[in-house]
Amino acid sequence: MSTITYKCPNCDADLTYRPATGDFGCEYCGSSYTEEQLNELIKNRKIIDEQKESAAFDEHAVVYTCPSCGAEVITDDTTAATFCFYCHNPVILKGRLSGGMAPDKVIPFSIPKEKVKERLISWCRSKKYIDDGFFGEMQLEKLTGVYFPFWLVDSDVKATMTARASSLRVWVVGDIEYTETSVYALTRSGDVKLREMTLKALDREDAELLNGIYPYDLSGLKDFSMSFLSGFMAEKRNVERASAAPQANEIIRSAAENRLEGTLSGYGAVSGKNMAVDEVKSDWKYALMPAWMMTYRYKGELYYFAMNGQTGKIAGRVPVSRKKTNRLMWTIAAACLAIGALIGGLV
Repeated sequence: MSTITYKCPNCDADLTYRPATGDFGCEYCGSSYTEEQLNELIKNRKIIDEQKESAAFDEHAVVYTCPSCGAEVITDDTTAATFCFYCHNPVILKGRLSGGMAPDKVIPFSIPKEKVKERLISWCRSKKYIDDGFFGEMQLEKLTGVYFPFWLVDSDVKATMTARASSLRVWVVGDIEYTETSVYALTRSGDVKLREMTLKALDREDAELLNGIYPYDLSGLKDFSMSFLSGFMAEKRNVERASAAPQANEIIRSAAENRLEGTLSGYGAVSGKNMAVDEVKSDWKYALMPAWMMTYRYKGELYYFAMNGQTGKIAGRVPVSRKKTNRLMWTIAAACLAIGALIGGLV
């Protein structure tokens, strides 16, 4: 895939993506450009340094590994990674990536870090029974922007379903009841097209905390450029295409079966269904999707916060104050006793 490593037309320094404004800025001369302006500059040959993005990724992406929990994160060679965003232990530079890890697509971050901090505090304060002492120990500096890996699959298949159907008809003539059973051999076939099936490319128990912030709006997908990775981290995928294929096939088969089953109406009973799915064409793309992440220990327990870096959807776990919950229980108990005494006095 041939894309552009963006260079500033004014000073030739690297341009980096800025979530707050959705544009590309130069840290050296202060210039900024929208994606449309950059595309126009590319057309006019005012930006040089065009190269294979996969080669740029291999050259400039580095891998850090956490010796404690085993997490591997990728970032560009200008971004310092000093701690693991899962367990907060120091991470160790592992080195360059091997070939074939460059993403095809990316959904860029659209919410800046300062806004995320504001929303996190507001979200925590909305929790009635949160431990008040937690606010002083949240360690907001540990908030990290992380891209998570996914496979996007487009698939065209030809599906065929065979089944046995029967219909029962009963009628009465005089004193005689007649029953007629009709049996049919059914065959249904059709072309099924599935677009942008989204499959996780990361098999880590810790990554399950992302389940609360799905889905992403896939209309925001862009061609990957190292510019989008500047200042952020990315989880290294550990689920390859061959391992993800069974899940994709199951989704395809289920979708095709549902589509063909919808054509089997009008019969009393349908049984003996058999499906055959033949792949006509399949296209796999590797994509990165954004999330703001923070894990933190409070009074010996691990809590987490995650925000969808595109939509702003929040999920997390906060510490509950026992004092507040006990107060609630005593209030409920006192109310029940008062109601009981009132009812007893009326009897």
